[in-house]
Amino acid sequence: MQILQSQSVLAALLTGASASNSTCKTTPLDVNWPSDEQWQALNVSIGGTLIKTSPVASSCYPGNPFNSTTSCELATSSWTLSQFHAALPESIDYPFYANNSCLPPGASGFAEQKGCSIGGFPEYIVNATSEEQVSIALAWASEHNLRIVVKGTGHDMNGRSSGAYALSIWTHNFQGIEFDSSWPIPGSNTTADVVIAGSGNNWLRIYTAAENAGKLVVGGGAPTVGLGGHIQGGGHGPTSSHYGLAADQILQVRIITTNGTIYVANSQQNQDLLWAIRGGGAGQYGVVTEYVLKTHPAPTSAVLGTLTLFANGTDNSSIAAAWDAFAVNVAGIPDLMDAGLAGQMTVLSGSSSGGTLRAVHDLYGYNMTAETMSSIVAPLIAKINAEGAKANGSITLSFPTPREFSNFTTFFSALNPESATGASGALSMMSSRLLGREQLNNVPHEQLVGYLQRALESQSDGRGIMIFGMQGGKGPASVPEDMRGALHSSWRTAYLHAITLGADIDAEAAPQTALASAAEWMNAKRETLWQEWAPEMGSYMNEANPYNLNFKKDYYGSSYEGLVGIKKLYDPTESLFVLTGVGSDGWDYNLNTGKLCRTE
Repeated sequence: MQILQSQSVLAALLTGASASNSTCKTTPLDVNWPSDEQWQALNVSIGGTLIKTSPVASSCYPGNPFNSTTSCELATSSWTLSQFHAALPESIDYPFYANNSCLPPGASGFAEQKGCSIGGFPEYIVNATSEEQVSIALAWASEHNLRIVVKGTGHDMNGRSSGAYALSIWTHNFQGIEFDSSWPIPGSNTTADVVIAGSGNNWLRIYTAAENAGKLVVGGGAPTVGLGGHIQGGGHGPTSSHYGLAADQILQVRIITTNGTIYVANSQQNQDLLWAIRGGGAGQYGVVTEYVLKTHPAPTSAVLGTLTLFANGTDNSSIAAAWDAFAVNVAGIPDLMDAGLAGQMTVLSGSSSGGTLRAVHDLYGYNMTAETMSSIVAPLIAKINAEGAKANGSITLSFPTPREFSNFTTFFSALNPESATGASGALSMMSSRLLGREQLNNVPHEQLVGYLQRALESQSDGRGIMIFGMQGGKGPASVPEDMRGALHSSWRTAYLHAITLGADIDAEAAPQTALASAAEWMNAKRETLWQEWAPEMGSYMNEANPYNLNFKKDYYGSSYEGLVGIKKLYDPTESLFVLTGVGSDGWDYNLNTGKLCRTE
């Protein structure tokens, strides 16, 4: 499907555009940066939807240099709320990746003397309401050798929805939701039960609409996460262990590439794009405006249980017993998942847990009762207690009666209470790995304990944090071959998605310096651990180290070379750049200067 605007309109807009094979993407310091008149012409051509970036916290600085219409008080009080940043054209949840360019007082990294600047934010934003506007803007930016970024909700943890001197495509207006129980599957005489969803939606909107329609959609675990980047990176969530990841549900997408072409990609046309969008990474091949996703029957009930384990003291015996019991717990998770449970475990060690070890394991069950969940968990509890008994009461293990919910949305609300403020504005760098039975059950107990202890080490403050997501298992393993795309193949054998933190990030240092230092530690400690523990497994790219030197194998696996070809075909100007993206090793993005330049 070709671009919507006429060639004459596009030709007029591109008069005077620079060649797109420069060493660096164009910046306002370059003579070929578009003039004010050219920007105005673009704005007219896209219906007045172009926004000059105005950082929301500008109101906190003398003279309000960018004329923010939001009060400093509101910006300051809302800074940790994801929904606040999602509603703003330029703002992102983790501003460290925008070079802390304009922070309100009290925010991590705030330094009054630094002042407020556009910095790592995009220069202009297209507040698009139509595919035609996106098409015109993408072609114009590519011809002018500009970097392009895509923002939905700005929830991305690794800065992929922002970039200095870029033109940003803001997709939040694409919020259509339509359920169709007999959507014709292209190339067949059969139909599918689907939701046709705009990429600007967040998962709370989708879940609520699905509940009202008696359906379930596989999506994310946080209400403010948007569909766009989440799905393209794979997209795990509370039901992915049952049905596969969000990327596994895609039957069709509408996507606009950087030359302005609008494509429909499904099993019968533009199959290469469909394959890439099914888990091949966000913000790299074009701007997705619409997904057609499989739906599933809504669960008639949901159950939430919590298994808590902690050491009773800080003496060596108690701590050692807790580590042994914790390892038994982790090793038992695949059996829980095969029996139908999902969930998430948060583990704290050292000063994060009062000098001990504490694991809080939330368990999810669908179409079952509290009694059924308790019976599934009982054998594991017995094993953990048996391990703890060896140390004569050095651990405490509790599993209160699970709570029952009448539907998925009330259950999801319990997972995400309104009182939770979120972690927007926080400073962190994570590393992750997918783990299967080979890594959890086929290693000696002592070796598993050692791996877990290393994963919970921290760089300097003794605060160990690790999260296990029960997001693999039977669901991803049973996805039909014809629904599988570029998603890393280790999802098909994985049970757990393990996330670890631990690197120091100096909030007072320049973000470029602080991130480089944290990445050095992460690569030396975490990535080497994964290479030893799970060398053939991959990582979930949406929640992973953005400076992983082995990202091609870890985030894309055997799909990487195929994705390189697709990237070159549909983004020949390499206008779309993200950290650890396909072909990103050919570019250097410097937060200090804002420049994006080729390394070759």
